[in-house]
Amino acid sequence: MEDDLEQYRIYRNILCIDLKSFFASVECADLGLDPFKTPLVVADISRGNGSICLAVSPYLRNKGVPGRLRVFELPKNEKIIFRKPRMRRYLEASAKVVSIYLRYVSKEDIHIYSVDECFMDFTEYQKLYPMPKKDLAKQILDEVYKETHLYGACGIGPNMLLAKLAMDIEAKKNPSQIAEWNYEDVEIKLYPVSPLSKMWGIGFRNERTLTQMGFKCVGDIAKSDPNFLKKKFGVMGEELWYHTHGIDMSLIQDKKKVKPLSRSLGIGQVMFHDYDRETTPQIILEMSDEISSRLRSSGKVATVVHLFIGFSRDYGGGIFHQRKLESPISLGKDISAVCLDIFDKYYKDEPIRRINISVSGLTDKTGIQMNLFEDVEKKAKEEVLFDTMDKIKRKYGKNSIRRASTELEYSTAKERNKEIGGHHE
Repeated sequence: MEDDLEQYRIYRNILCIDLKSFFASVECADLGLDPFKTPLVVADISRGNGSICLAVSPYLRNKGVPGRLRVFELPKNEKIIFRKPRMRRYLEASAKVVSIYLRYVSKEDIHIYSVDECFMDFTEYQKLYPMPKKDLAKQILDEVYKETHLYGACGIGPNMLLAKLAMDIEAKKNPSQIAEWNYEDVEIKLYPVSPLSKMWGIGFRNERTLTQMGFKCVGDIAKSDPNFLKKKFGVMGEELWYHTHGIDMSLIQDKKKVKPLSRSLGIGQVMFHDYDRETTPQIILEMSDEISSRLRSSGKVATVVHLFIGFSRDYGGGIFHQRKLESPISLGKDISAVCLDIFDKYYKDEPIRRINISVSGLTDKTGIQMNLFEDVEKKAKEEVLFDTMDKIKRKYGKNSIRRASTELEYSTAKERNKEIGGHHE
C-alpha cells in the first residue's frame, strides 16, 4: 500500500501561516497591549449580552475561553476590555501582512486562504533563501511582528494539507509556534488525532456521521477500505481517505488559474431582539433586495430560493424550506414574494432571532426573464431602475438611495449598509 501511495505524493516546500486571534490581536496592537496578558474581546456590547464575540485575545484562549461564544458566557472574574468590531481596520492589517509575504514570494506562489491565513510555496526559491525551512519561517514571523506587532504560527510541509495540519495540530502548541511535517510523520502525528473534527476538512456534522460508523480517530479512517468510503460519501469519501494518509496533490499555482464557481448566494443576520409576523416581512424584503443586487452584479438569475427562520434561544428551533421555481428570477420583490409565501405557510408566531435567505440553481442571465402573466415592458423598466440604483449606491454608498420603508423603526437596512461583512467598519 505504501508503494501505491507514493505515486500520489508531491514534494513542495509549503509554508502555512496563521495570525493568532487576529481581530483581538489587532485591537491589542493598536492599544499598545500584549495580547498574551490582556483579557480583550472583540464584540459589539451595545447589542446586549447575547452578542456574539468575534474574537478573544490569546490570554483568554489560554484560560480556556473558546474563540466563539456570546458575551454572557464570558468569565465573570476577568476585567475584560471590549472593542467594537472594525472590519475595515482588520482588512488594512491583513493587507499589510500580505505585503510582507510578497517580499518573499511572487503573487503566483501565494494563496490567501482567509483574512488571517495564507499558504506560500517556496519550492522555486531555495537558492534565494539557502536556509532551513524553520529558520525561514521564523524570519517571516519575526518580520511580521516587528512591523505589525501581530503574532503568527507556521506549519511546513511537502503539500498544502500537511503544512496546514502541522500548523493546526502542532505549531500552535509549540513554544516556537513553528512545526514541520513530512509524509513519514503522518502515522505518528496524524493517525492518533481525535476527535475527528480536529483534522482540517472534517466538520462537526461529518464527525458525527463518521463516529457513528465506528471511526474514532484519523488512523481508523486511514486503515479503512477507500471503496467503502467512496460508496458512502462519493468522491469526497475517497478524498478523505487520501487526506488521512497526508496526500494532497493541489498546487497553489493551479488555484490562480481556476475561477471559483459560486453555486449559491446568501446572507443572514441575527436580530437584536425578537421579531414577529408584523416586523419580519420588512427584514425579508431588505435582505431580498441585497441578494438581488448581488445577482445583478454577477450577471446571474436563480431558480431556487431558500428561507431559514431561527427562533430565540429560549424557544429553540426554527423553520427551513426551499422552493424550486418554474422560471428564474433576480428581482428583490420576486425573491421576497417567494420567501414571504414560505413564511406565511409555515410560521406559527414563534419569537424570531435569526433570518437567512439564499438562492441557488444559478444560471447566466441571457435576457429579461418573463412568463405569460407578466407585463414585459414594466419588467424591463424595473430592471433598468434597479441597475441605475446599483450604480448610484456604488458611487455614493449603499444608503444614498433606499426604500422608504427602511425608515421604519424595526428596519435594519441603514445600519447594515454601514457595515462590512455584518460588522461595523
